[in-house]
Amino acid sequence: MLDGVVLVTGGAGYVGSHLVRKLLHRGYRVRVLDELLYGDQGIAPLRANPRFELLRGDIRDFSVVKEATEGASAVIALAALVGDAACEVDPQTTWQTNVEATDELLAACRESRVGRLVFASSCSVYGANGSELLLENGHLNPVSLYARTRIASEELLFKNRGSVEIVVLRLSTVCGLSERMRFDLMVNTLTACAIIQGRVRVFGANQWRPHLHVQDAAEGFLRAIEAPSAAAANDIFNVGREDQNFTVGDVASKVVDHIPGTVIEECGGVSDPRSYRVSFAHLREKLGFMPRRTIDDAIDEVHAVLRGVGDFGDEVYHNVKQLQRNGRERLSA
Repeated sequence: MLDGVVLVTGGAGYVGSHLVRKLLHRGYRVRVLDELLYGDQGIAPLRANPRFELLRGDIRDFSVVKEATEGASAVIALAALVGDAACEVDPQTTWQTNVEATDELLAACRESRVGRLVFASSCSVYGANGSELLLENGHLNPVSLYARTRIASEELLFKNRGSVEIVVLRLSTVCGLSERMRFDLMVNTLTACAIIQGRVRVFGANQWRPHLHVQDAAEGFLRAIEAPSAAAANDIFNVGREDQNFTVGDVASKVVDHIPGTVIEECGGVSDPRSYRVSFAHLREKLGFMPRRTIDDAIDEVHAVLRGVGDFGDEVYHNVKQLQRNGRERLSA
């Protein structure tokens, strides 16, 4: 276990709200730096914990970032504009938030003598890559601004790291319940549509994606900060498991298995060319980590709670909708 504070940027988010709880449960002192662009519901119950600290601020503000890194032994960088549609709302601000702010965070970590920075990247960097199992050193073929920002950030972190150990986690597409819930993610969206509307619309049925339960994503970050340097330092890890690589059509069929009577409507006009299957052997071999949960678990979770959600299409559950309605002015300020 590390000494000192663990800083989590974006700790109020979909993955972060789980991760912060895991860190506190492990006995860490946790500092969250978050603009709360999507609200504070993910961490509001934690405010009374004496080992929890919230610093509200913009990761593009170096003075705030420098303050946040002081006394931190490790930093987990989750803060970003996430998702293809959300990143296209304001591409210039996206680049500032997802790339330039990463460079500033690294500079603050160097000045504050932070030992390790764990960075949240994405398997979307593989883009349009067919059905071959992809390793971390495989061909990158980004087809979105979001993916390009993850690649650019990875490169600058390794180039400018100085004495800071860098660990990059390329997450599979996340799913499942969170205190800061999202219904703009494939498994969650299809499940909600099946329950509420009785049908799911499928675009690109033969396109591959790897999937990862949000609880396992959070566990992956915990493993990454605690792993010995010989296993983790200055390396990249795909996070997921091979048997959770599914086509979009496969996911829809699984939803139907859980929610009988759901109608699958296959649609043409695919605008998203992403298709990638991913290997996670490196994660198992170096970090000894194998995610435990499946998309079946996520479907069951969403099914169990959805009737208490109200309108799953509400902007509070969708990154791009919140940015379009509330975030553009705040991001550009």
